[in-house]
Amino acid sequence: MQRLIKNARLVTHDDTFGDHWLLIENDKIKSFGPMEKCPDAETVLDAQGDNVLPGGIEMHIHGADGVDAMDADEAYLEKISAHLPSTGSTSFLATTMTSPIKDIERALENLSGYTYAGGAKMLGIHLEGPFISKAHPGAQDPAHILKPDHALARRLQSLSGNQIRLMTYAPEEDPGDFIETLKDLSIIPSAGHTDGLFDTLKDAETKGLSHITHLYNGMRGLHHREPGTVGFAYMGDAFTELIADGIHCRKEMMKLAYDIITPDRLVIITDAMRAQGLPDGEYDLGGQNVHVKDGEARLADGTLAGSVLTMKQAIRNMREVTGCTWQDIVKMTAYNPAVELGLTKSKGVIKEGADADLVIYDDASNLKHTIIDGEIYC
Repeated sequence: MQRLIKNARLVTHDDTFGDHWLLIENDKIKSFGPMEKCPDAETVLDAQGDNVLPGGIEMHIHGADGVDAMDADEAYLEKISAHLPSTGSTSFLATTMTSPIKDIERALENLSGYTYAGGAKMLGIHLEGPFISKAHPGAQDPAHILKPDHALARRLQSLSGNQIRLMTYAPEEDPGDFIETLKDLSIIPSAGHTDGLFDTLKDAETKGLSHITHLYNGMRGLHHREPGTVGFAYMGDAFTELIADGIHCRKEMMKLAYDIITPDRLVIITDAMRAQGLPDGEYDLGGQNVHVKDGEARLADGTLAGSVLTMKQAIRNMREVTGCTWQDIVKMTAYNPAVELGLTKSKGVIKEGADADLVIYDDASNLKHTIIDGEIYC
């Protein structure tokens, strides 16, 4: 089947093509060009001059629509895949959290049998914990934090069916060469929930550290005599996650991260938990009660516990706070994640042969359509 998108403004990470058409054949981008040479097709979607972008890739999302990756339930994949297109995300990493190791193992075994059945696609797993620092647990239960363990990491990757693509851990807790084990397992090492000093992080970077989990949150902050993990995120080369909700960090700090780290390294995430898309109330996150009210998700002691942010709202927030371009948005939501995951032949790009995973936004940052494998979901 062919589907044509006409009267579109095509936006990639490095270029913009106004007044264009894009032709989808089956689930791939077949071709695109200026409107004066617009072809015919079986089905036509008029973009009315709006922005057509590669679909958002969620690198850090625990759950949504009442389900969570830690549920170890097949319904998780069905429900989150069906829900995410409405938020502007076309693919995601299912994200676990620090829990009893048997619960993590059950969750990984459940995810290991993933078969795509429509909606947003799971591209793998983000293992957040349990190898983190007790100094910065955030909403991770300190009782279940473990020291980095080579054998356990290998076991978890095996149980996942080799689907763990990203692991959040505390580099300062490394007993020696743990990062080498992650690289051997084809897992991207990410510093998060860490008390790491600047020099510790720089040393880890020379060994392969290339990602920072949710900037500002769950990490040693910036100090003029010890730049800490935040300072490393500012000055290093690692891709750096940012929860762009104005809650996990002030809007001024969102702008500062944008200015210093730049869209070439920033990765917008939601860190959403099961309450995304649901009313205020009480929900579970890793066995802990989370109170959701007025867009904030917190434990009983006030600790932030994930978010209910959506990708489309994160994009709106970033554009309002930073004045960033649509090309910047493509970098931060699609291209940078695709680079990290080694998927730029198919994801995060608009080019012939790439997956037809696209989102359409108007200039007021309203999500108009989400397209996955050429199928319009919203």
